[in-house]
Amino acid sequence: MNIYLDIDGVLISDAIESYGQPVAHVLDFLKFITARHNCYWLTTHCMNGENHVKEFLQKKLPPEAMTHVSLIKPLDWKEWKTEAIDFSKDFRWIDDDVYEPELEALRNHNCEDKLIKINLRENPQQLKDILR
Repeated sequence: MNIYLDIDGVLISDAIESYGQPVAHVLDFLKFITARHNCYWLTTHCMNGENHVKEFLQKKLPPEAMTHVSLIKPLDWKEWKTEAIDFSKDFRWIDDDVYEPELEALRNHNCEDKLIKINLRENPQQLKDILR
């Protein structure tokens, strides 16, 4: 299965009290998904032909996480993240902020159930819950 992964608000906290810090269980989550799935970055750190994921995460995540970060392949997209999703294969898209045109693309492909919406403010343990 393909896993499409956002960074801000998913792996790195965007909450005021913990802004810029790794979220709970991020290392276990990265280990799990990279060992079992084809993983792709679907993030603003990777768009319009640029890829700043490793430089950004090196400053944020523990060093042992970088081995798993390097296993996740970058994707290029311009306006909407759904441009980069391969709808012909089974996937899960893990993101905290999805826009209406992206939701419409999921609906058009009958894939709304493939989106895992992250809300770490309501559930700081959500990555651990996903692992179950």
